[in-house]
Amino acid sequence: MRLTDSKNYKKIILERKITMKKFLSILMVLAMLLSLSITAFAAQTNGSITITNATIDETYSVYKIFDASIKKGTDGAADAVSYSIATDNQFFTVLFGTDGKTENPFFVYNANTGSVTKKEGVNDSELIKHLTELVADEDADYKPAVEPVEATTDEVKFENLPYGYYLITSTLGTTVTINSNTPDVEVIDKNQEPGGGFDKSIQIGVDEEGKPVWGDSNSANIADEVTYKISFEATNYDGENKIKYYQIHDEKGDAIWAEFNSFKVVVGGKELPRGYYLSQGGKNTDNWEFLNAESDHPDSWKYQTEDKKTRDNAQWYLVHLDTDKFRITIPWMEDHSITEIVSTDDKPNTYSINFPENADFNFTSPVTVEITYNAVVEANAAIGDTTHGNRFNKAYASWTSTHETLTTKPEEVVTYVYGIGLLKDDIATRENLAGAKFRVYKDAECTQPVFVIPTDIKGVYIVDSLYTVAESTSGLDQETARMLYEKHLEEYLKDEKDNAIEQNNLVVSQENGKLVILGLKEGTYYLKEVEAPAGYNALTQPVEFKAGEDIRSFTIFADENGKVADIQQTDGVHKEITYDLTYTVVHNSKGVVLPSTGGMGTFWLITIGTLLAIGFAVFLITHKKMSVYTD
Repeated sequence: MRLTDSKNYKKIILERKITMKKFLSILMVLAMLLSLSITAFAAQTNGSITITNATIDETYSVYKIFDASIKKGTDGAADAVSYSIATDNQFFTVLFGTDGKTENPFFVYNANTGSVTKKEGVNDSELIKHLTELVADEDADYKPAVEPVEATTDEVKFENLPYGYYLITSTLGTTVTINSNTPDVEVIDKNQEPGGGFDKSIQIGVDEEGKPVWGDSNSANIADEVTYKISFEATNYDGENKIKYYQIHDEKGDAIWAEFNSFKVVVGGKELPRGYYLSQGGKNTDNWEFLNAESDHPDSWKYQTEDKKTRDNAQWYLVHLDTDKFRITIPWMEDHSITEIVSTDDKPNTYSINFPENADFNFTSPVTVEITYNAVVEANAAIGDTTHGNRFNKAYASWTSTHETLTTKPEEVVTYVYGIGLLKDDIATRENLAGAKFRVYKDAECTQPVFVIPTDIKGVYIVDSLYTVAESTSGLDQETARMLYEKHLEEYLKDEKDNAIEQNNLVVSQENGKLVILGLKEGTYYLKEVEAPAGYNALTQPVEFKAGEDIRSFTIFADENGKVADIQQTDGVHKEITYDLTYTVVHNSKGVVLPSTGGMGTFWLITIGTLLAIGFAVFLITHKKMSVYTD
């Protein structure tokens, strides 16, 4: 928005920032010194202020506080600047009173000469605050020296400014400084804060337009794919120092399997396709791989000349540090080399990254960095929501300039995985019942099966998500996905591993009357009894479970062979296994089961019974009459 009226401009500033802190700016002293000859300097009375690292869409203003004049040294060169203020200056009265005799905490005014000097020991931050508060006074309606400028690029320039002592403000609200006092001044805008707005999120769904919706947590089945996003604001400077590189540090629980070929790095809405990957299992520093090597992106490795297919031509680097950690490095403004140590096979491995000479990727500042990648929830994921366990994922960002390395606060997300349990017993005796067979569904009509795999504990099953998806998981072909899935299931399957290839939704209660299904995402599930224990009546309606709700401890006693018992054995052979899940108790009964009172079943039962009774009565009467005649 282009401002044409300074009063409106001030209102916009105050509307953008409620507090004065949001309107902070810095005092810039423009002591216009000549670096050329005296003759040349005498001819030049105006200078310029160029603000670099400006923030696009933010508005910059300059206010002339004092006039400046040049003093020449004995050699004729300019070597000093003095400041003065005229009584008709808009800041005169508020600084020194109408008569020039009001004491100012920062400056001394000489009424005889009109000169101004800064007091010794003045705190610059307090001075900045003081002058900024003056400018922000809407009632005073102070005028900028020239029309304010809204930044359309990362550079803003004010030209033809008389030499003077200037205050520069911006609507961004933090500090702008200068590092020079020559006639043409270049100012580095230090408004921007590296790592601002850092966020780690996980996709929780899609909106009506099919766009991802992000949050702090989600729920998934075992073997489901989840998507993570890391984002933050990157700047070109940390104070007055150029940023050398940014690093994104990511740590995951061991139940999250990251797919490194799915990583996408986007800076300012533009994808950087040339990623380079160093595996945790690498034996030497040359064990690097191109990421997404066959991508059709025009800047990808696929379209680089052979001499450009080198590590130093990568736009970002991914290093797998150990089993559960990785780090992404993005070169930024300066050529630099990184030498770090990663753990490989419990041995240190040193690697180096050489950024391109005079590296400058011309990133606008500030700019949004966004990283997305996919991961698979593995079979060892903790069940229940009592603890994050090994389903978490957290990250933070760091950056290095010429003086130090700083970091953001870590952000964590979590994927919840749930389970359901059932206890089958006799409604009269409360005896635990074995042999009750159920099929598992995710709809009340029992048309959408949930396939499961038996584990090494009898009556305990784990969801088989790979059979519920139509296409390959995570960009892998189905055969590879199955192989990996079986590998992740070894803890559960053991000698029963061959059962993993069986597609089934059948679960059976054991001697303890219990059955358990692990690895479910949040939602409603239904168990339909297809065969009751011998001598008992099967349930007429499916049993409903709401996974993720009313989570309680569910204990099973099993021996070393996975056989379960209804109580802990006194010989100590059985071990106690406790699951945190949603469970219910289901009763079975013996004998004839009549339909419920008032139902259509009752009507037809009574009707049929009545007709049978009438028929039997007719038969008896008829039979009696026939008997009489046959005597």
